[in-house]
Amino acid sequence: MDRNTLKNVGLALLVVGAGTLAAWRLGQSPERALRAKALERRALAARFLGEQLAREHPGQTAVIVANPFTRQPGRPAEIYAFDEAGIRGLKAGWREGLKLAGILFPELDPAAGTNPAAVAVDAPTTTPLSFLTSPRAWDKLVEANPGATLLVSLIGLPATPRTLQLWGQPQPRLGLLLPDLRMIGDTAAIQAAFGSGKLVAVVLNRPGAPPESAPLLSDAQAEFDARFLLITPHNVAETLRAYPGLF
Repeated sequence: MDRNTLKNVGLALLVVGAGTLAAWRLGQSPERALRAKALERRALAARFLGEQLAREHPGQTAVIVANPFTRQPGRPAEIYAFDEAGIRGLKAGWREGLKLAGILFPELDPAAGTNPAAVAVDAPTTTPLSFLTSPRAWDKLVEANPGATLLVSLIGLPATPRTLQLWGQPQPRLGLLLPDLRMIGDTAAIQAAFGSGKLVAVVLNRPGAPPESAPLLSDAQAEFDARFLLITPHNVAETLRAYPGLF
C-alpha cells in the first residue's frame, strides 16, 4: 500500500466517529437509509455493551471515551451522529445501573488536530483514532478522573495500550465498542487481558454477518446476535473456539 493510500485511511476517522471503516463507507454513500441503519446498529451494539457492564459491575462509576474530533465545529455530520449513537446506546443500556462521571475526549496529536492525513495510520485498522491521540492522552484522562472504575471507549484503544500507566493498574477496567484488539498484541495477550480483568466487556463484529443493506430485525436480541459478539472474561475461550481467527 502506498503512502497516499495510508494517509487516506487516516482521513476516514472524520466520518467514522467511533470507529468502523464500514461506517465510513456508508457515510459517503448517497443512500440515507443505509446510514440510518448503521446508526441504529451502532446504538444497539452500544446498548448491549452498556447492559453487560451494568449487570456485571452495578453501581460503579464509568467514563465514556469519545471522538475528540466531535469537539471541533465544521466536521462532516456523520462524525457527530456516530458518536452520539454510541453514547445514546450506552446510556440506554446501563440506565441507572452505572454512574456516569463524564464523557471524555483524549487529546489529539498536534499534527492530527490540523491534518489527520499527516499521521501514519496502520492501514488495516478499524480505529484510526488509535494512532491520532497524543502519547499520554489516555493516562491524562484517568488521572483527571480518579474515581472512575470503568472506562468505556467508543474509539477503540490507543496504539500502544500496554505502555500506559492505566494498563498496569487494576482500575479502571475497560469496556470497548468495536475496537481493534491488535493494539494489545497477539491472541495470547488479548486473552491475558480478559483473564486479568482489565478487559471486562468487548463488542466485536460477528464474522459472516448479513450485509448492511439487510433490514433490521424487529427483535433487538436477534439483530444483535446476527451482527455482533459480546465477549467477556467468562466466554472468551468459548468464543475463540467458535471463531479461531477472531483476534
